[in-house]
Amino acid sequence: MDLEQPKQNQVKQKIALTSTIALLSASVGVSHQVKADDRTSEGTQSSNTSEDSLPKPETFEEALATVETVETNLSQQKEELAALEATISETRTEATQLEAQQAEQEAALTAAQTVYTETLASSEETLIAQSKEHQDQLIATEAELTEAQADNQSKIAEQATQETIVTAENAQAKTLTKQVIDAQKQVAELNDMISKPQAVSEEAQAANENTKLVTAELEKAKADLDKQRALVTTQLTEDLAANRAALAVKEAELNHLKISAPTTQSSIVGNNTMQAPQGYPFEEIKKLTASGYIGSASYNSYYNEHAETIIAKAKPGDQQNQYVDIPADLTRFVDPDNLTPEVQNELAQFAAHMINSVRQQFGLVPVVVTAGSQEFARLLSTSYKQTHGNVRPSFVYGQPGVSGHYGIGPHDKTIIEASAAAVGLVQRDDNMYENIGAFNDVHTVNGIKRGIYDSIKYMLFTDNLHGNTYGHAVNFLRVDKHRPDAPVYLGFSTSNVQSLNEHFVIFPESNIVNPQRFSRSQISASGNTQDYSSRVATVTTSIATIKEKMALLENRLTAVDKEAEIMAAQAKVEQLQDKLAASSNRSANLSHQVTQLRNTKGALRTQLLAAKTDQERLQTELDQALAKLASSKVTLHKMEAATAQASTRVAALMAKKANLEALRDFKANPNRIQLVRERIDHTKQDLAATTTALTNAQEVLTRLETKKAHLAAAIATAEQQLTLLKTLAREKEDFWSEARLRELRESASLPILDSHEFLLPTREDRAPIVKEAVKETKDLLDASAKLAAENTSFVAEALVGKASEMVATNAIVSKVASAVTQTSSKKSYGAGSSTTSNMTSEVDESTQRALKAGVVMLAAVGLTGVKLRKETK
Repeated sequence: MDLEQPKQNQVKQKIALTSTIALLSASVGVSHQVKADDRTSEGTQSSNTSEDSLPKPETFEEALATVETVETNLSQQKEELAALEATISETRTEATQLEAQQAEQEAALTAAQTVYTETLASSEETLIAQSKEHQDQLIATEAELTEAQADNQSKIAEQATQETIVTAENAQAKTLTKQVIDAQKQVAELNDMISKPQAVSEEAQAANENTKLVTAELEKAKADLDKQRALVTTQLTEDLAANRAALAVKEAELNHLKISAPTTQSSIVGNNTMQAPQGYPFEEIKKLTASGYIGSASYNSYYNEHAETIIAKAKPGDQQNQYVDIPADLTRFVDPDNLTPEVQNELAQFAAHMINSVRQQFGLVPVVVTAGSQEFARLLSTSYKQTHGNVRPSFVYGQPGVSGHYGIGPHDKTIIEASAAAVGLVQRDDNMYENIGAFNDVHTVNGIKRGIYDSIKYMLFTDNLHGNTYGHAVNFLRVDKHRPDAPVYLGFSTSNVQSLNEHFVIFPESNIVNPQRFSRSQISASGNTQDYSSRVATVTTSIATIKEKMALLENRLTAVDKEAEIMAAQAKVEQLQDKLAASSNRSANLSHQVTQLRNTKGALRTQLLAAKTDQERLQTELDQALAKLASSKVTLHKMEAATAQASTRVAALMAKKANLEALRDFKANPNRIQLVRERIDHTKQDLAATTTALTNAQEVLTRLETKKAHLAAAIATAEQQLTLLKTLAREKEDFWSEARLRELRESASLPILDSHEFLLPTREDRAPIVKEAVKETKDLLDASAKLAAENTSFVAEALVGKASEMVATNAIVSKVASAVTQTSSKKSYGAGSSTTSNMTSEVDESTQRALKAGVVMLAAVGLTGVKLRKETK
């Protein structure tokens, strides 16, 4: 069957091609006889492209889609081949470089081994003698090198002199070239003046008008430049004056700050501030907060695991921050158990400022002091005094204490929770609300502020003392768990229970359960909470910035012409000046020509003759200058070659010197054997690495070459397949024929076709024509159907030979279609086949469709032919 496959495909191709030809014949209304020969010559060689590997589309649309797919794949293969060739080129270059490197290393290894052998064979006395000999050679070489270097420098100087000569002669040649060109222009102008006087006069007038326009533009540009310079100067002057005024204001402010430094009640914080040290364990504090409630097992576990780190990072803040007395507060005595609201609020603002200066470093929302938080703190401290009198409580967790209250250490939990509920807060807080400082001091506002400062400093930086676990730091740096950007409130009050106690309450907004009861109204400071030290620094920085701006403005005023606006205007002026110069020069030349036009033609001819003479003279001088320049360049090239040769000699002598020094030192070195062994070992290692790399590169190159060959073969195959597919796509244009065949089967009689379709006859003429067609072609169609059913190589020839005589009738088409579906009982063998087995070939489905399409199209053509002959008769 392998031998029969090409013949079957040829039959299908011939039938489809015959159908196409028949359709073309019908379109022009001419009966045409076509012979198709399907016989294959005995010597035909098989194609390199196996048709079995080709996709076999069944319709015209599928054929087009297949062609497009194959073209896309072919394009991708060609791109891949191009990339592969580039990779092969790179790999081949790499292999070549490795081969050269390998050769160099082999030579170096051979040389090292030779030195090793010679060294072993030589005695110590011989080597020392050779070392001295190398020293003598080195001295001679150095002398020769000195002479060569001097000669090289001499040649370099001679070359530089010659280069100067060439440069001068080249400049002279350029000048003469320009003069020759100008002379040629003058000759041309004189010729023009003699031949075209009117044109020169008109051109001169136009040039004069253009010069006037450019002059006007230049005057306007100069005015714009002056205007722009004035505007920029005014603006810079005004900016400088404004900065001087601002500087005066800032300097006055700085003087005022220095004079009225916080020595009066105008400052709540004085010169005090608080800063966390660099490296403060804020991240560890955050993780400690997230580990659980203060004192819980998970909290204590995390703290114990990271205590050393937290303590080490936080402790520097204790020495870094020190309280500075506020003179105005030194004599303001107060009763800690009965603070006035104004003093309580002032102390709360002081505490808030210290805490916020640290919170600000870590991007936390500031704590705020409100009427509600102050009420909470005041109720708390009052209750402590009423309950505990002059004895500081010391609770044991889980056991009742004074008045049946519960708490932990100095914290009375019963009072805290009752006070919180009383002001509209949730009764129990994660951190128990309260932080207590016990830094006793004199009962003045300054003393209490010092206690506040020291309490906050202790709780933030040394909260590991006295059994604490940095719970106070967690509290001071807390945020609202539900909304980190929500407000955090601070309240402060004092009590004198056993000694001075500083009570801080700090809590998030989410603790407020009764907004009507808890007042969020912020407390206004009774004095200035501005940190004067930071304010002085800010003003000083502002003064420095203003002075920098003033210096910049003064520099800009000094070099005002360097401003961008002025430079742009100046560039425009210069451009117009150049344009005016060119226009004026042209106008002057043309005016001169106009003046010359007034002279007689004889005078012009005399001038022309003189101009030509001058041109010839200049041309002669130019030729001589060019010849001289060429000679000088030849001399320069010789000098360059001599200089290069001298430089090469110097380089060779330097290399020889280095080699002699190396030989001298090597042979004088008592460790020479070890050195040469190390050199051999290193060279062997390098050679082995290079050999391995070369082998790998060659293997890669072989694989790439193989892949390239396969890819090139695949591309060649794809191109052949594409050619066949395009032919098949053209053959698949029989879709109209199949549609027409279905119409004929479904209709009891021939359809009424428009006169433009195949030039078919009208309804009145159709019946007699059909009868005549049936009579004339019945035998022929029977024979054609039989041939098609047998699938011989003569079916196309039989059909095409009588194509012009066929008439498509329903009965005939049905008969042919029926015959086509029958299987063949005839044995068929390919050319040159020697097989004797019974091989029965069947008409495949694609062959049947091709035959049907061909028959119906030939029938339509036959009907047209009969119609034409009838009309001719």
